[in-house]
Amino acid sequence: MPHFFFDVSDTGDVYPDARGVLLPGSESAKERALEIARKMVAGRPLTQYRGPVCTVRDPNGTQLMQIRIELGTRYGPRPQR
Repeated sequence: MPHFFFDVSDTGDVYPDARGVLLPGSESAKERALEIARKMVAGRPLTQYRGPVCTVRDPNGTQLMQIRIELGTRYGPRPQR
């Protein structure tokens, strides 16, 4: 089974995963990264985070994927009917 590491960042500081976890494959790693990112924002006011990031890497330190939650008004308010 492949070994994956899940580094997290919320305010610019990166907290590397020193232990990692064995998972069946990259799809399982993606699901775990999404779960980590969701937990980072769950129950917190939108003003208390600055775009949490979960970076997935292999044992060699190669970045495999990155899940980022961005806060913003990119699409603007919904039109009124």
